[in-house]
Amino acid sequence: MKAFPKFDYQGIEYDLTHLTAFSCDYIQPAKSDGTAEKRYRCIIEFSTHCFTRGENKRKGEKLSDIESALHYVTAKETRIFCFERYQVSKMLPQIMREISRNKCYFTSADDKFLTISVTDKNGKKVDYEIYFSLQRAKSPKHDVHIYINSAYIRDGDYKENHGTKVRRKPVGFFVLLHNTLVNKRIKRPK
Repeated sequence: MKAFPKFDYQGIEYDLTHLTAFSCDYIQPAKSDGTAEKRYRCIIEFSTHCFTRGENKRKGEKLSDIESALHYVTAKETRIFCFERYQVSKMLPQIMREISRNKCYFTSADDKFLTISVTDKNGKKVDYEIYFSLQRAKSPKHDVHIYINSAYIRDGDYKENHGTKVRRKPVGFFVLLHNTLVNKRIKRPK
């Protein structure tokens, strides 16, 4: 599985191998109604948005305003390496291994998201939002492909500009897996 190239800045190397795609099985326990235990074999893949950020357009920021040494360039785009996102991204593989224990929510798009409380560098509890999408896997070794589109700590700017309601109604992770596997549309709550 392909890994992201390391990032070098001012003589410091930032290893990104923790965001290499990996396989993970999720086991839905048997139910009292006689429904058998179900295993979902998943591949989890990450985007560069887990450790980079875009321009802050609300503040009039342009890519050209940012030191070019902080540009993370891929074939698709150039983004800004974000030290905070990078640091928190080290928790992503473990969070994704345990995602079935948490509530997932819908965004205004059809992507889903998960919010985990983490402790920031100042010792304060903050929301770490992880946005992901699912599709049937193309590999015969996996059932579902989970793609982490973005992950970041929600800043105070957002709440000031958009109000405090970020979450919608929850949806079970196993519902997401099952419906993806059987190609059933997952209805986003209003």
